[in-house]
Amino acid sequence: MTSTIPTVNLTPFTAPSTHSDADRILAGKTFIAALHRYGFTKVSGHGLSHDEVDAAFEWNQNLFDLPHNEKMKAPHPPGPFPHRGYSGKVPEGELKESYEVGSEEDDQQQNIWLPEEVLPGFRAYATSLYERLARVSEVLLSAMGIGLGLDDEEQEALMQLASKRHSQLRFMHYPAVSRARLQSGDEVPRLAAHNDWGTFTILFQDQTGGLELRDPQTGDFIPADPEDGTLVLNIGDMLGRFTNDYFKSAEHRVQAPDLTAADEGGIPGRRTIPFFIGPVPSHTVATLERFVDTENPARYEPVRFDEYGAIVSEYHYQAGNIG
Repeated sequence: MTSTIPTVNLTPFTAPSTHSDADRILAGKTFIAALHRYGFTKVSGHGLSHDEVDAAFEWNQNLFDLPHNEKMKAPHPPGPFPHRGYSGKVPEGELKESYEVGSEEDDQQQNIWLPEEVLPGFRAYATSLYERLARVSEVLLSAMGIGLGLDDEEQEALMQLASKRHSQLRFMHYPAVSRARLQSGDEVPRLAAHNDWGTFTILFQDQTGGLELRDPQTGDFIPADPEDGTLVLNIGDMLGRFTNDYFKSAEHRVQAPDLTAADEGGIPGRRTIPFFIGPVPSHTVATLERFVDTENPARYEPVRFDEYGAIVSEYHYQAGNIG
């Protein structure tokens, strides 16, 4: 199955001095056309350099290469909140592990850090990466607004769907799977199909691949094959509600390892770095009037983000779709 996920270049927004307003309008319209059709797209020209992305994956590897007992010095608490710190596999256990980081200014979910001597520099780096990706998210929202032709008031409402203090950075690792385990017939869990409940998610992935997104028109899952220099953006529930499903919340999964694709050593590990964008928890998300008419009535009632998230996150946590 060949990937048909489009790639949109947003350089006119990240290098504005060398591009015209007409360039930005064209790029914005191309961007929203992809999001309207699929609910997801790849993005190049997002503003992060190759060196910045490479550094992020180096820290990902340094983090998860630590002994398990060292990683457990920053344990994720029981239950879905606060969603911070390390959670992951034990020997013979679940085949994924993650480390959750929020804003240092978030007083509702405080970060859980490894002791500095366990991984020197990690706290400072993760904090700076969070801030960097928050700025990227603002650029993406600006591009959406220009592509949609929003007026100033509508654009302000759109920007309120992204809070610098309440987004979430995740370092994620799917360990390698031996050929012997694949041949044994045992279940090899990765990540079941689900939707993200925030505004949207941006993801950097290594060259292993495995992410698949469901085409809302055909129902087929499309592999988001790794493409150098790109991020993957998928629409979440809040942006779906805000646009009355003009942008549909994108269902996605991580494909289970395939024995036919394994070499003699098995399936290699996979590393990803998603950043989840959402509004202030108390923010009420309502559908923008421009997306509602007699032929397309409102599908959703206004909802507070924290109340919606509490219900959905508990479900995902119990289902194993968090961390």
